[in-house]
Amino acid sequence: MKKSILTCLAVALCLLSGTPALAQSIQLGDRFFDGSTLFQVQDIRMGTIVYMTDVSGEEELTLERVAGKAGEYTLQPSRQAEEPRYGASFGGRVRFVSQPDNAYLEVYGEGGRVVRTLPLIRPEADLAPGSRWYDGALVYEASPLEDCAFLMNAMAEGEELEFMLMTVEEGTDFFTVADGPHDALNAFSGTAYARRIRQDGLDVICFYDSENRLSRVLQATPEEDSQKLNIAQWMAQLCGSYLMRDPYAEVQLEAGRAVVDGVIVPLEVTTFNGMVLRILDFGKTGTVLMGQMEAEPTRDGLRLYDVAWSEENYFFERKGDFYEMDHSLDTNRFAFASTILLNGPLTFYDKPTLRLMRNAILAGHGYVFQSKDLKNYFGKKPWYKPGTDNAAIRLSLLEQLNISLIQAAERAE
Repeated sequence: MKKSILTCLAVALCLLSGTPALAQSIQLGDRFFDGSTLFQVQDIRMGTIVYMTDVSGEEELTLERVAGKAGEYTLQPSRQAEEPRYGASFGGRVRFVSQPDNAYLEVYGEGGRVVRTLPLIRPEADLAPGSRWYDGALVYEASPLEDCAFLMNAMAEGEELEFMLMTVEEGTDFFTVADGPHDALNAFSGTAYARRIRQDGLDVICFYDSENRLSRVLQATPEEDSQKLNIAQWMAQLCGSYLMRDPYAEVQLEAGRAVVDGVIVPLEVTTFNGMVLRILDFGKTGTVLMGQMEAEPTRDGLRLYDVAWSEENYFFERKGDFYEMDHSLDTNRFAFASTILLNGPLTFYDKPTLRLMRNAILAGHGYVFQSKDLKNYFGKKPWYKPGTDNAAIRLSLLEQLNISLIQAAERAE
């Protein structure tokens, strides 16, 4: 049931795409990889029988489209296939899933269980030597290896991290993921596969789990200083207008400064080995916001805790006092989710807040909610203007990736 719900959501997001319409059926020339064999569609007979072979023509895969059901096929016998592949049955279900960020075949076996996934392989330029890729915390550098492979290398706290991206074929978008050659930590070891996407001004490498769900994203960047990127991403999530409850104050958070009741004060983000700690330093300004404070995102704004450095625990500890700040009602609290890629640590947010963030992306487009709590929450926001046709909404690729990344954070233990 859980997977069915996620699948329905994925299809719904496909309909909300702001990208050109994607084919909901297999096309002549399409290529699919089953983990060992690369199949190419050689013929579509009578518009319904899809015939594929490998490059030698010895391996075959035949499907038949189900009339009236977009993306639905059945597995059929081939001339050289005496037994069905993957432990499936002839006549068994095969589904073609087509999303803006990913496309693949699902072959079903007994009990409606997916027994094999075959991602669609698309043409794409190889990674440029020396290109940099940001995962929300570190910057990886790509180095070409032999056999259409690329070594991805990063440094964190003096420790080397690396993994390999290996293409099925040169000049394609699909990668398998493997450990690097130097026995270094592979932070992407749980990935089933990855693919590169260049679309809507984005250049990203998307990583998927064994259920074809987006789990992580690398974004191309010219910047090699990960700390600079981490600070910019964190501040992009904090910037905005707030009203402090007690004592009352109007606060504007901006990159590098805050404005408290019209008084400009410095604002710095505290980091450790390049990683953001959530500690904001307002300096010794004499306003209500002074010194170092921990910023905790809430569903309606921020909670700022007074903190002090603990020599015993070698970390910042809360003193107990905190200030509640409500985000301005005139603007979307989570507007940043439609402007920056959320490939950083979404662990800064609790799961109820992540759910609101995910749905705020839709609310920004006037999505009409059916859930009572979402309808009540967004209905109180002056900026929320519900539309009349959810199907007419168009999300950008960035917004769709962010929805998937937020879902991944919600699934995390």
